[in-house]
Amino acid sequence: MAGFCARIMFLVVWQILFAACPAFALQSDDNLFPQQLQDTLRSEGYLKGLEAYKAGDYAAAFKLWKIAAKEGDAMAQCNLGACYCSGKGVTLDYRKALKWFRRSAAQGNDVAQCNIGNCYHNGQGVRQNVDEAVKWYILAAEQGNAIALTNLGLCYKIGEGVVADNEKAFDCLYRAAEKGYPIAWNEVGDCFFLGIGVSECHDEAVYWYRKAAEHGLDVAQYNLAMCYAYGDGISRDDSKAVEWMLKSAHQGNVKAQYNLAESYDNGIGVAKDSVLATMWYEKAALQGDVEAQYILACRYYSGNGVEEDHEMAAEWFAEAAENGDVDAMCQLAACYYWGDGVKYNYDKAIRLYKKAAELGNAEAMYCLAEYSVYDDEEISIAMAFTWYARAADLEYVPAYNKLANYYYTGVAGQVDYEAAFRWYKEGAESGDPDAQYNVAQCYYSGHGVEQDYLSAARWYILPAEKGNACAQYILGVMFYKGMGVTQSFEEAVMWYTKAVELGYAAAQYDLGICYYYGQGVDQNIDKAVELWKLAAEQGFEDAIATLKDIKR
Repeated sequence: MAGFCARIMFLVVWQILFAACPAFALQSDDNLFPQQLQDTLRSEGYLKGLEAYKAGDYAAAFKLWKIAAKEGDAMAQCNLGACYCSGKGVTLDYRKALKWFRRSAAQGNDVAQCNIGNCYHNGQGVRQNVDEAVKWYILAAEQGNAIALTNLGLCYKIGEGVVADNEKAFDCLYRAAEKGYPIAWNEVGDCFFLGIGVSECHDEAVYWYRKAAEHGLDVAQYNLAMCYAYGDGISRDDSKAVEWMLKSAHQGNVKAQYNLAESYDNGIGVAKDSVLATMWYEKAALQGDVEAQYILACRYYSGNGVEEDHEMAAEWFAEAAENGDVDAMCQLAACYYWGDGVKYNYDKAIRLYKKAAELGNAEAMYCLAEYSVYDDEEISIAMAFTWYARAADLEYVPAYNKLANYYYTGVAGQVDYEAAFRWYKEGAESGDPDAQYNVAQCYYSGHGVEQDYLSAARWYILPAEKGNACAQYILGVMFYKGMGVTQSFEEAVMWYTKAVELGYAAAQYDLGICYYYGQGVDQNIDKAVELWKLAAEQGFEDAIATLKDIKR
């Protein structure tokens, strides 16, 4: 299921056990320590510091713990290190934090041991060394520290600091889960969902996700929502998916925010609401989600769920482009090229198109072919041909017809009707009306393919039905003359009329002929003359000559 693999990342948790957002390991639960530590090292200074910290007076807590720490209280030493790591009550200083963690760990404090592992893992206060981190996690895990067990399990899962071993990973995570650690509950859920170190079982995964989700863990809420969304391990229920997605999104989970935006955008599990969709896309975008940034830019550009604002669109395209989104690079290039939402800047536009093209964006390649200008015209033609070819190779449909035109006219080299026809056919079969028209032309003229009027007529009909006046006119001619189709003046008149409505001069002239002779329509000489005059006004020579003849 999409999204689950991305969640399996290394979790480094600093154990502030009573804080809303865990970051560093503070001692606050007697059950975390060996009995001898509880009996001998729980000083009055430690307890008063704990009360001050809970009350939000971090400076007072730091002072009290520092006194107790110097007197040898292992818990206070650990918490003092956590203060230095978090910058609460004192200036942030990882080196000093590590010093106090080591003093606490030397007395056997498992939380301090785990925190030393985190320091080594993150390279905070010491050179990064994942092998050393694992050693400290093992020491803490041997004392039953749930967070150390979780981190150790994740090390085994991804092979960081140890040889990857899914069974050992699951064992560590499960032991942590049994100790009531919510993050471990979620990780065990992942193991069951993906079959890591244990037989795959989505029902069991849902049990663990739900357990962690009900405890308020945002990533578990997201995972449970996805299970409901896809019917994995539980009956599909889009409304339940949205319910859990909302809980996770309100806690700031960026994946939940993005998926919730899609739910509102598409009306899945909730009433369709473009305004709320845009709001959640923006929340995810502000947290750095690149896809959300790109979509938000598009919504500002089109005014979807938000007031149309091309300047804001350009800003978000720029943000997404800066974060590596190639589609955003291409759109930002277009903004600069057309001066849309930003000041016109041709050079910036071309640089962005080239960057996107080098990253494999076919639209950017096409735009480079369209917009790049060189001092030497031959170089311009050659480069355009190259970019059209590259875009076509990446199946960018608009490039098929343009590349075929180069082969058909020989503008970039020798004429090659067969290559032209192949690319016209690719475009035509992909629904490009211009390519459909050109395929018909090839069949009509026998260029690059055996002449076949019936096939030509079949291909002309497609662009004609989409409003191509030239195709409409040629179909009229073919029905008038019976070229590849059964002759029918009525059909000819129908197609001529469609082309006339689009102001096509040749059709005006030929439809005039039909009215003049009463072919496929009641004879009406006045109507014929009216049509010929329209064609003559456009400079159509046959019409001019005919009008002169009827005056004589």
